[in-house]
Amino acid sequence: MLEINILGIPILEWIGYLASVLVLVSLSMTSIIKLRWYNLAGAILFSSYGFLIGSLPVGIMNFLIVCANIYNLRKMYVQKEDFKVIEIKENDELLMHFLEYYKNDIAGFYPGFEKGENQLGIFVLRNMAVAGIFIGSQEENELRIDLDYALPQYRDFKVGDYLYKSLKQTLGKHDIRSVYCYSTQMLKYMEKMGFKLEKKDDHPILRKSLN
Repeated sequence: MLEINILGIPILEWIGYLASVLVLVSLSMTSIIKLRWYNLAGAILFSSYGFLIGSLPVGIMNFLIVCANIYNLRKMYVQKEDFKVIEIKENDELLMHFLEYYKNDIAGFYPGFEKGENQLGIFVLRNMAVAGIFIGSQEENELRIDLDYALPQYRDFKVGDYLYKSLKQTLGKHDIRSVYCYSTQMLKYMEKMGFKLEKKDDHPILRKSLN
């Protein structure tokens, strides 16, 4: 294995480079779960690299990091989390602070979004912390989604999954039977949440029935 070269570089060195890249990428992740998975992959390669070059400190240390990542990932997946949705009152002070604090990140997903009057809003709590926000404008028996935003550290679909499962009960009080959005920028996310691609006034939309 030591004699195999790619572009004149021994394959063992490539393993070390790849491990370094994975660890570096993991540190850029805002999602803790993604950070753990990338870090786990990097640690596995670094551990293998250490043992293959005969460096026990590198191999053993990264093996322990592998064990720590596996332990924490298992803990994340098996622990029961508490979710709750709270309808937002008009001109809620927390809402205004939230939108102002995250306005630059929100603009990356919803360019030009501005809080308007008479919109329905929902906070999604995860373990009693605000994890996401949902804002829409009612149009008779349907709601146009103006904002569906989750904080960076909570973008693992759990917030959205809970939100859309609870919308029937939350929005049912307002006689809303479906929700839709014009933006197809987050098509993968919306499809995962059960939205279907349709047309409304000759414009493509994503719609989800609450029936």
